[in-house]
Amino acid sequence: MNKTAQAGIVSPLLLLALAAMGVLSFILVTQFAPFQKTEVAQLYPKEEPQAQIKTTGSGAPSGTHYNLNIIGAPKGKTASLTESSGHRIFVPLTGSCKIKLSMGDFAVLDGNCTDGPASFQLPSPDPDNDGITTYSVWVRALGKPGGKSTMTPCATYIDPTTGVAEEWCSTSQLVSVRTSGKQSFSDVSKLLLYVYVDLDGDGTIERYPLFDPTLQDYFWSYDNQGLKLLQMRFYPIPSNVN
Repeated sequence: MNKTAQAGIVSPLLLLALAAMGVLSFILVTQFAPFQKTEVAQLYPKEEPQAQIKTTGSGAPSGTHYNLNIIGAPKGKTASLTESSGHRIFVPLTGSCKIKLSMGDFAVLDGNCTDGPASFQLPSPDPDNDGITTYSVWVRALGKPGGKSTMTPCATYIDPTTGVAEEWCSTSQLVSVRTSGKQSFSDVSKLLLYVYVDLDGDGTIERYPLFDPTLQDYFWSYDNQGLKLLQMRFYPIPSNVN
């Protein structure tokens, strides 16, 4: 048999083999591809996007909130410091004072911290102490650049054995500085709604939310060094402080 005849015989055989391979590939793809996709989907499920807080141009969340302005009053100010819409607390422009805290709806009970303690009412922020607050606190420093204030949550601890009462202040503080340029809000719930102390002296700091029954007589210690305005906003939005 010559080479031309051999080529005529081999070519149909090759075509049959290629056709058989094509059919087999089609069967494998159609039968097993859905199974593979299902397996991959189960092993690597698509994560749902996390909800994000919508913010305004000032950096604060958008939506309803309670406003509180802490105003630094110069020494010798003669205007009435108690006249307000219920959303202002006057503090010394230079010096320290206490802002007593009590549980209830947001309200300024005593807005003058220049002649003694002021008083502010706010809800319990974390009744279960699980680190998820029922509302959040956002602040920004305003006024003339260069002012600074330090705000520290404090409370009284009564030793159950000796009955001795001792004042404790949190190891975490809010330091607000009025820098130059645009000022933006930041979430400070972790710093203002909890007292971090080591009551039992074991070297580990414990976390106590405001109005935790372990402590009593909660207040914010406000130390002002020229800050004219600390703007505070309380939003019905939880914060995770863990």
